[in-house]
Amino acid sequence: MKRSTRYAISLSLVSLYSGLANAEPVEQVSESSEVISLDSLRIYGEPEETKSATKLDLTIFETPQIVSVISQDQIEDFALNEVNDLLKYVPGVTVEQVETGRTYYTARGFDIVNFQYDGIGVPFSYGLTQGHDDTAMYEKVEVIKGASGLITGLANPSATINFVRKRPTDEFQASAKASYGSWNTRRVDADISGPINDRVRGRLVVAKEKGDSYLDRYSTDRDVFYGIVSADLTDSTELTFSHSVNDHHSDGNSSGALPLFYSDGTLTDYDESTNTAPSWAQQDVKQTRSFIELEQRIGDDWAIKAMYTQNKQEKQWNSLYLAGNPDPITESGLTAQASDYKAQDKEKIFDLYVSGKFELAGREQEVVAGINVADIQLTGRSVYSSTWNYDPIGGNWSAGLTPKPVFDVYDASQQSTDIDQEQDSAYFSTRLRPTDRLSVLLGARTVKIDQDGISYGAPQKVSDTETVPYAGLTYEVIDGTMLYGSYSEVFKAQTWVDASLAPLGPVKGESREFGVKQEFNDGNAVLTLARFESEQENFGEYVTRNVATGLNIYRGIELQSKGYEIELSGEVIDRLNMSAGYTYLNMEDENGDDTRVFIPTKQFKLAASYQVPHVNGLNIGGGVRWQNEIYYGDTEVQGSYALVDLFAQYQLNKNVSLALNLYNVGDEKYLESPQWGQANYGAPRSAIGSVTWTY
Repeated sequence: MKRSTRYAISLSLVSLYSGLANAEPVEQVSESSEVISLDSLRIYGEPEETKSATKLDLTIFETPQIVSVISQDQIEDFALNEVNDLLKYVPGVTVEQVETGRTYYTARGFDIVNFQYDGIGVPFSYGLTQGHDDTAMYEKVEVIKGASGLITGLANPSATINFVRKRPTDEFQASAKASYGSWNTRRVDADISGPINDRVRGRLVVAKEKGDSYLDRYSTDRDVFYGIVSADLTDSTELTFSHSVNDHHSDGNSSGALPLFYSDGTLTDYDESTNTAPSWAQQDVKQTRSFIELEQRIGDDWAIKAMYTQNKQEKQWNSLYLAGNPDPITESGLTAQASDYKAQDKEKIFDLYVSGKFELAGREQEVVAGINVADIQLTGRSVYSSTWNYDPIGGNWSAGLTPKPVFDVYDASQQSTDIDQEQDSAYFSTRLRPTDRLSVLLGARTVKIDQDGISYGAPQKVSDTETVPYAGLTYEVIDGTMLYGSYSEVFKAQTWVDASLAPLGPVKGESREFGVKQEFNDGNAVLTLARFESEQENFGEYVTRNVATGLNIYRGIELQSKGYEIELSGEVIDRLNMSAGYTYLNMEDENGDDTRVFIPTKQFKLAASYQVPHVNGLNIGGGVRWQNEIYYGDTEVQGSYALVDLFAQYQLNKNVSLALNLYNVGDEKYLESPQWGQANYGAPRSAIGSVTWTY
């Protein structure tokens, strides 16, 4: 892709819901003029109530862990239309995009495997996401740092990410948005919500995005549908139905990425547009999620909630995976493996819990108790090509001229997956208040896992039961100053196998966190300083790839991470909203050696917006994301770098606003994740303009 195409900037039409949520009032000055005011409250971090960590009615200030929130305001300001882009702005989180269509996420040195939707979910079966999830249907995203055994009992001591979906509104509202940007990227969104009758409310969100890329031959096409209906069966009973579809297609989809080293051991240095994939290498990932939720309120203090969720992800792609170290002069010497892959993941999850408040010792106490039942089915198969099954290819691989082969090599016993997993759990949590300023949070979750099946010739039979405790303490020393500490354990089944193709077994871990939280600006902003320590046993570390089957081989190791985080979010002063964080991480193996060195040990992230007081209707802001150097093995493959983003929004009138977003303003050249010993370059300077209409 030519550099000149990077700067395509245009303005177009419309917005998501936040345009309504943040639409500014119009003051009538005269019959012929009006003044736009941006004085309505805009919050980064949203320090109000969140139930993600415990299902208790706790604010972020009252939760004894760091909770980072990407609010709807921040999503809209920075045009964070895709989950990977959104999570790159979460302090302490890394987005390890190992290839164009597969991504790992980490926090505190460990993989984030637990994604939830409205507080319900199960960990990624393979530890990574595939495809690209859109953000159009989400109200906000909450990230709870550390081990969250109380939430699922199945996770790493890293973080849990909770996507809070948009809900129907009591009043009618509608919005639409159109955008156009670099590399011919076009996008339209629409969001309509409101009452259907006196007892029924509905909401519909749709989005379409299509465009090319800075990577040669890589293009994407994404369609999003989200519908939800809520009905008041009685004054105390609410029934909700929802269905969503995220359908993503890409051409020129890379499997693996660019080689990091030449055959003589020197580092490679390609143009940032270089792509290992030919045009015929494509990927389709279709994610559907449906749920039905029933909530029964019992008086003012108690409620029972039941939710049944069905998730299905269908995947198919033709891939060309390149491996090895090319000659520094001829670029020849790489081997290739072509395959046609199809898979389907199905999840059925039922969650039922009761929550309420009661009085003890003259103070209000809280309790939650529930059960969760999940059935997970994983199926897939790979068909390889005898033509390109690790045969060397020529030095012109970057031109994308490798022809599409016939996929003719298939052995069902060695090249397919069929796994059935059942996860049953029971949990409780409580907040007890011995004094007005002291709160004790206690909880536990018992999880039983039964797994059977086969994956690429390796048996996957696992059976285990574990009870994981949670304990937290908060003490408000003075008004607005909170000391806290928490401890949690987790364990997680792994689908990995060792060199003998035996299941690696579950990974177990624990996490401790201590810190202080300070409120500012009447509670609209929260500053957190935290110290954390986490350990994992039998963590699956990649060793090699079985050439005969394509199966990855792992070994179990012990890991320890420790460090500290400083995070500030909210409206720090009038008109200035901020989300900022600094993370320091030290990650060691059982021998005390640095490990997982592809993860930066230092990160700083800042996002800010400012409503200009003397220019009615103008909101400006920007973000900075900095990290220190990263390694592959003992070699530094990427030095420290900072990416700068800028935006400006202008409210023309009460219905129409304009926005311009600039990304990587300094045109920094940098590598994405080197986790696999390969890495693509990140996106260079780009821009997108949009027009939003709201009613």
